[in-house]
Amino acid sequence: MPARAASPIVTLNSNLLIPRIGDEQVVASSWEHFLRDRPLSGGGVRNVVLDSWRRSRSGEVDPGCSSAPVASGERIRLLRDGSRDLYEAARPVLETLREILRESGTLIMLSDPSGTILDLNGESRARNAGEQINLAPGGCWGEALIGTNAIGTAIATHEPVQIYASEHYCIDVKQWTCAAAPILDPLGKTLLGVVDVSGVKETFHGHTLGLVISAAKQIEGVLARRDAEAHGRLLQYAMDGFSRHGNDCVVLFDHRGRIVRTSGSMQQAREMYGVRLPFEAGSQVAALNLGLSPDERSCQTPGWLRPEWLHPIRSREGELGTLLAIPIGQPARQAVNLPPLHSADGAVSDVFAEIIGTSAAIATAKARARRIAPLDLPVLLLGETGAGKEIFARAIHKASSKPEGPFIAVNCGALTRELLASELFGYSEGAFTGARRGGLPGKFEQADGGTLFLDEIGEMPLDMQPHLLRVLQDGVVVRLGDTRERKVAVRIIAATNRDLQTDAGVGRFREDLFHRLCVVSLNLPPLRERPDDIDAIIAHLNQRFSRKYGCPPKSLAPEVLHHLLRYRWPGNIRELQNVFEAMFALSDGHRLDGSLLPPHIAAAAVDAVLARGEVTPAMAAGRLAEMERAAINAAVASAQGNLSMAARNLGISRSTLYVKLAAMRNVPSAESLSPQ
Repeated sequence: MPARAASPIVTLNSNLLIPRIGDEQVVASSWEHFLRDRPLSGGGVRNVVLDSWRRSRSGEVDPGCSSAPVASGERIRLLRDGSRDLYEAARPVLETLREILRESGTLIMLSDPSGTILDLNGESRARNAGEQINLAPGGCWGEALIGTNAIGTAIATHEPVQIYASEHYCIDVKQWTCAAAPILDPLGKTLLGVVDVSGVKETFHGHTLGLVISAAKQIEGVLARRDAEAHGRLLQYAMDGFSRHGNDCVVLFDHRGRIVRTSGSMQQAREMYGVRLPFEAGSQVAALNLGLSPDERSCQTPGWLRPEWLHPIRSREGELGTLLAIPIGQPARQAVNLPPLHSADGAVSDVFAEIIGTSAAIATAKARARRIAPLDLPVLLLGETGAGKEIFARAIHKASSKPEGPFIAVNCGALTRELLASELFGYSEGAFTGARRGGLPGKFEQADGGTLFLDEIGEMPLDMQPHLLRVLQDGVVVRLGDTRERKVAVRIIAATNRDLQTDAGVGRFREDLFHRLCVVSLNLPPLRERPDDIDAIIAHLNQRFSRKYGCPPKSLAPEVLHHLLRYRWPGNIRELQNVFEAMFALSDGHRLDGSLLPPHIAAAAVDAVLARGEVTPAMAAGRLAEMERAAINAAVASAQGNLSMAARNLGISRSTLYVKLAAMRNVPSAESLSPQ
């Protein structure tokens, strides 16, 4: 009775990423045992290789196969056309890799997701050797065809891999070594292709794996940048389609058939027409991949998809993508062309011009906001506390296609979980003790037809986030204590001072909600990055508070303006506004002098002078005593000789200041000791 094959022995090097040349004979012996279903008594086979051998055997790959199959010339042309974006993004990266490996005797190649080689470069001798096993353009190197090899195994695992000599499954490939890394779609993480470096086994080097991984990441980066630009154009051209089909289930696909944005109830589309679409942005529908031939798209078109639902999105450059509009039983609203806003003199008004500042940082933010405003897309405002996120949110609403609609703001960090739920979704009569008779609509219902501003979205409790996601996804609100669904059409503008992407990565914020909110983002610069705007903001505040308090604008003493311009304003515009209003309200006359400055600002301004390098020649020597002397002298001068105020500005007690002044009188300064 034949003995059963024992489980293979797993040794310490079974999880190594890079092969070890010294294990070649052990691996060769293990391969022979594996083909005969005998125990791998010698060990030494890496897990990634052993798993691939098992897949090769399950796929009935002939280990005696002498070469990979080859696609026809016409098939190669079609595959290259279908992978044009990948091919163009990879070309400069592979050129660089070829220069690095020029003298190494290796081949550098790019394959499609099936393992068919689309492009190959290398010296003549290596190419001639490769052609013997069809390691050449058109060669098909999927595991199911030629067994374990770097291209096929990278495709099977979606991980980088290096295969050396005897680790290959087919005997005639065992004279080669290869390293490959998958190229993944930056949006949907689907496999786009593989970059590979191969050569005869004498060319083996462990660093090759790092090179192909780096090349794959560079190609993914090029594709991500191109996708971002293409999706921006696509969304711009698709805006009218979303308006026209406002009550339908609308899905926008890019030219590769990937989902870019959805709107309306996918659940209703499922129930009415049997629609089966993935929810996640980046998921691909092959029938809408414009890179495929019409015949290939037709073969992959699902039965539920009706041609009349498809609307091509075109620009001068050609087709950008496809808008899928699935009617869900309600008449579509007609697109309304709203007249532009006009000022009193009849000129077109720019609402963003009301945001004060002309610095490069704020001008860039305003320019992006102008482009975002007409697009009916969720917006995520990113910036520090007090940087003006609500001001930008209101301006985006005013410049949107529905400026006449309501603008409703909710601070997600200022309410308890229970209060926030009732604020957002409303409640029905009797939902809880103290509930208003007849119930109360929530902010979503109040914002219907307009904009809902969710400030401090990063503070929303994690267990509430699925409820918000459902409203954003389906456009349906259910009040607390109720079962009735209420349809709402609301544009979401969210804001946060947190890094939501990092929070999503560690589970502090739902990743699907982050991607739903961050369709487009806008970074607002902190005040310290736009110091040129502080003067204009102060002038604006001066005029505003003069109207509020019924008095003329007040002049600023030079040292006051100096301190305000030098301070870093960690609380940004909000802090500047609060400080200036307190000074304005507390001043008795028509001038704001140094006595009104908060101590921490006066002291910080002195520190800023020192930090910026504005030092005297004596201070340039770097002596701590001289720096302290300069800070004290500056504070006393700023306080016009008032030692109590100078001590406050320095953050020290008055008695400490007296001691330091006495010491300064007894010790000559470095300047007085310097040669004349």
